Amino acid sequence: MPTLTPKQQRFVAEYAVDRNGAAAAVRAGYSARSAKQIANELLTKPDLRAAVAAQEARIAADLEVTRQRVLDGLLEAVEMAREKADPAAMISAWREVGRLCGYYAPDRVQVGVQLGDAGAAELRRLEAMSDEELAALMEIGSAD
Repeated sequence: MPTLTPKQQRFVAEYAVDRNGAAAAVRAGYSARSAKQIANELLTKPDLRAAVAAQEARIAADLEVTRQRVLDGLLEAVEMAREKADPAAMISAWREVGRLCGYYAPDRVQVGVQLGDAGAAELRRLEAMSDEELAALMEIGSAD
């Protein structure tokens, strides 16, 4: 695994503070003008992403934060909101519980298409066409 530069190490430490890539880049000493782009580039590097994950794991361990502890705290907040008759706070806490449990993750749907012999032949014909031929075919289709 490649070693991170001192500036990249600083970025990792700063990113762990608030997970704001552009702000972390600026605090780490990168140019403010290109901070957003630099942060994006840094966060796509596997070694840097691994360092961020390791830093976050260290912080969670130091704070003794676990998924279960967070859930317990949120459920406690729900009960406190119920006792105070604060429906907005209850909804907010339940929303966070749902998010933590993965209920708001998008459904992944995989769609498959089966082509008959005629469809497969047409697909092969289209794949064999040049860009110019495809562009001309699109022009014909848009004129209809």
